Amino acid sequence: METLESSKQTRRMQLSGGSTYIISLPKNWIEELKIKVGENVTIVKNSNHSLTLIPKEGENKTEKSTAVVFSSQKDSGESIKRKIIAAYLSGYKTIKIRTKGMRIPSEHSRSIRELVRSTMIGTEIVESSSETITIQILTRLPELSFDTALKRMYLMANNMVIEAIESLEDADTIHADEVVSMDDEVDRFSLYMRRNLVLAVGNENILQDMGLRKPSDCLGHRAIVSRIERIADHAALIAKRTKFIEDKIDSKTFAKIKKLSEKSLEVFEKSITAVQEHDFEKGENVAEKVNKVIDEEKQIMSKIKETEKNATIIRFVLEDLRRIAEYSSDIAEVVIDENIQSIISEE
Repeated sequence: METLESSKQTRRMQLSGGSTYIISLPKNWIEELKIKVGENVTIVKNSNHSLTLIPKEGENKTEKSTAVVFSSQKDSGESIKRKIIAAYLSGYKTIKIRTKGMRIPSEHSRSIRELVRSTMIGTEIVESSSETITIQILTRLPELSFDTALKRMYLMANNMVIEAIESLEDADTIHADEVVSMDDEVDRFSLYMRRNLVLAVGNENILQDMGLRKPSDCLGHRAIVSRIERIADHAALIAKRTKFIEDKIDSKTFAKIKKLSEKSLEVFEKSITAVQEHDFEKGENVAEKVNKVIDEEKQIMSKIKETEKNATIIRFVLEDLRRIAEYSSDIAEVVIDENIQSIISEE
């Protein structure tokens, strides 16, 4: 095991030629890393005021190599999927699912193929036998900046809410099913972005390629991705409730629902704008507007009579819309926390 003494040393900075600073490195470190005299070494200036030295061989080594996940008859298909997703998020380039002297259960095989097809961006099954399935992550990291990926994910979730409300108004179950299926694409983007954020925490090059400022941003941005995913989940729930509508919702009541949905989406949009512009004040404004949406939801809810047709469905939909606004508030709070330095001064 590596000790503190073997992984951390203090060396004196020296000036050479009046314009270049040099520092000596321990011989055993250089030998262990197999760096030869004359080879180039990449120096990265990190946002936390530290420097990272990267040997030539390690410049492009941003991902871990291979993770082996063992499958047994005791595991459920969902359990295997959770293990694979965890390995994917941890940054492994190759994930192998193996058994110990038995065939992979057909339930596991189906779950793995469905997961790769519907949930994990840029992955393919490159090897399959009775005892081993190998998943390769093919996407370069990162292919999209965080802002670009965030915008796409936001637009998908936003469109889901709009179309869910439309399907509810028309009691259109076919349209509703289409909205529910859109949730898979949001989940795919969520996993992709969360994987990149995990890798960016420990790699300044990936952090810069994603357009992020410092490693600590990754924590807040992971929370943002999670909240957008939850907003899409509530849009899918609204769509699913369409199947339980008797005839249609009363036009006056539906007008209130639609108005509330528009206000919820307004704060959602403003929260994403605040994220992309790193704007503390806009984050604050979202938090204030969300409170008004919550108050309006309470007023509408209080006027729904138990005897009213579709009363239960209406209550659930109103709650979904309130939750969308509340998740937007969570996004705004990340903006506020990350940009507090822009409005305070230090003594």
